[in-house]
Amino acid sequence: MDFLPTAKSKRWSLWIPVYALVLWLLLMLNRFVLLDNDFSPLLLARYAALALGASIVVNGFGWLGARLVWVITTAGIVAGLGLMMVYTHREMSGWEDLAGFLMFVMFALGGFAAGLLAEGIFWLIRHRRKP
Repeated sequence: MDFLPTAKSKRWSLWIPVYALVLWLLLMLNRFVLLDNDFSPLLLARYAALALGASIVVNGFGWLGARLVWVITTAGIVAGLGLMMVYTHREMSGWEDLAGFLMFVMFALGGFAAGLLAEGIFWLIRHRRKP
């Protein structure tokens, strides 16, 4: 995890918009290119808000020094994006967009919960009393 900035580094302020932009572009790719839906400025704004919110939370934990939360949540987001794009090509009678988005949300939140759990266990191991 040497590629991540150190805790409370000012470089995290650059990571937030870059992370949000990449996530937003991938969400747009799925919605407007793979699903071939009509362009909607309202949906653009909603996905931008989702990407920015997720980026602030994930990179905020990174800024606080919880690097495991960042890594595991990012892995969950990447897995969720991948599954969302796979669900795009399944024939689900019009439900593929909703099913794909639900998979993305489940994996993103699952990754976040797993990251918090891993960071908590790591903290307990570091701070336990030695006999």
